[in-house]
Amino acid sequence: MENRRTPLQNPSKPFKQRSNFQKPDERTGVYRKFQPRDTKFQPRDNKLGSQTGRFQDKEERFGNRNGTADSQNNRFQIRKNFSQPRDKKISKSWEKEKRTPIISDMQITDGKHYGKYLQSSTSPQVRPTAQRIREVMFRILLRRVRAGRFLDLCAGIGTVGIEALSRGALIGTFVERSARMCSFIKKNLQTLNIKEGHGEVFETEVVPFLKQMEKRRRFWDVVFYNPPFDVNYDEVLNYFSRGVALKPKGVLVIEHHSEMFFPEKIGAIRRWRVVVQGETALSFYEKINLS
Repeated sequence: MENRRTPLQNPSKPFKQRSNFQKPDERTGVYRKFQPRDTKFQPRDNKLGSQTGRFQDKEERFGNRNGTADSQNNRFQIRKNFSQPRDKKISKSWEKEKRTPIISDMQITDGKHYGKYLQSSTSPQVRPTAQRIREVMFRILLRRVRAGRFLDLCAGIGTVGIEALSRGALIGTFVERSARMCSFIKKNLQTLNIKEGHGEVFETEVVPFLKQMEKRRRFWDVVFYNPPFDVNYDEVLNYFSRGVALKPKGVLVIEHHSEMFFPEKIGAIRRWRVVVQGETALSFYEKINLS
């Protein structure tokens, strides 16, 4: 008696079992879920079509040529003129701006001052860092330069240091012994509206500057050293071997002739990459912990 079916709430109405099966097939006698052939392709009722979101004709579905859709199913808008072309793709703001092509080594290659020219001396002794070398170096050091401190030793007209400021460096320090070159650095900083707090110029030799910074305990994230190729590197590298002017994990980049080679480890700094472009090479050193 426990398995007995519960009685109906309204016994006056007979129990009607719901089933998805239709009548058995006359030929095979098998029950099928599909409708018989005589009713399978019968048109749907209008009410059924509107309830299920189906439309009976093209005009009800797509609207007429004047752009009016079905009043009962006005779920979308139709273009009034079918022959009118669609709106063109809206171009981005930076796509409208035509970037100045880089055709000279005196131009800034990237950043907020992209394409701007720097004032330079016509003296043949001035050897600015080539455009290609700067692009390769800053592509490697982009994360270290951004929001960091950049020291440009033997700065010349300040091309590399200004490039670092353009790419997001907070402070650019320029060290140059020539008074005339220092005047070019200051003019370029003024032309680009770089404030004094972001760019500082020291008219002195590299060794006295490093000796003074060792006493003052000033450090930079990236140091770029680009002396004349015929200079003696040992005295300057002696300071960097003690970790002078470099933060922990700070980077020293030396620009030199491609035929010159430096030791892999010099005191507190260790070389981790060398890039050669023609007759010029860049050696990347990183400050390591001696403990």
